[in-house]
Amino acid sequence: MKFGVCVPNYGESSSAEVLRTVALEAENAGCDSLWTTDHVLMPRNSGTPYERIFDSITTLAYLAPITNHVRLGISSLIMAIRNPVVVAKQLATIDNLSGGRLILAAGAGWNEKEFTHLGSNFHNRGKRLDASIRLIRALWKGEASFKSRVLGIEFSDAVFDPRPRQKDLTVWIGGTSMAAMRRALTLGDAWHPNVQPLDQFAKLINEFKEISQEAKTKQICVRIAINTKAQQSEYKSPQGERRIMLSANHAQNKNMLSNLEHLGVSYIIAVPSPDGKASVANQVDAIKTLSKVLN
Repeated sequence: MKFGVCVPNYGESSSAEVLRTVALEAENAGCDSLWTTDHVLMPRNSGTPYERIFDSITTLAYLAPITNHVRLGISSLIMAIRNPVVVAKQLATIDNLSGGRLILAAGAGWNEKEFTHLGSNFHNRGKRLDASIRLIRALWKGEASFKSRVLGIEFSDAVFDPRPRQKDLTVWIGGTSMAAMRRALTLGDAWHPNVQPLDQFAKLINEFKEISQEAKTKQICVRIAINTKAQQSEYKSPQGERRIMLSANHAQNKNMLSNLEHLGVSYIIAVPSPDGKASVANQVDAIKTLSKVLN
């Protein structure tokens, strides 16, 4: 099972120095990838740590020259609040300048007020996400023409240069809804859910695998919190969803990871500061603990 680390580009402790420390520690610990979290303009008192946040895309540009081989991703980019042509240019630039290390997870988004703040339609976000993924893949492959009524974008004989280093962009699809699962099968390279309590999560994975024959072999890459100071493994997300984390109970952690692997999970992104309050020392400890279990 491969693992990545979500760097703290959000929360109380986030700074250039902390980002650098966590990124280098994760790379040295053998992680496969580094990930930023995405929000832009959250409402006050949102109940999340994302009111204070460095931009997810440009933070990758900061991480690229201070790391050597880890892949660089966003978990998960809220495409529907952005111009996808600009996003395609930003991602291709980072891929080019990092030597082909970019990876992306994209999701529909969940905070309606944030969409309102950005003048974006919350209610057709799924359709615009689908169209945005198609547009980015088209530009990535060097196609010069594209038309989308839902995006209101049309161009022909366009030039998208410099080219990204990778011929194809790997895109994971975030979310646990049926729409997200189907999107992962039709437009994504992997499904990227948050981990729920294992009995509930096992049912969710079965639902995914029952959609089609292709779903049985589609890669499942999860996002899971880790807090080596926590005594409880279950917590609630800002949306009120029950989730689990890797905790101070190392035996339980090993069992949890083993169960996830048995369910078909091949990749985990660990979040060492789920509430945005973990000290850099605690985050480093979490990364070292995870590395010992997985390497």
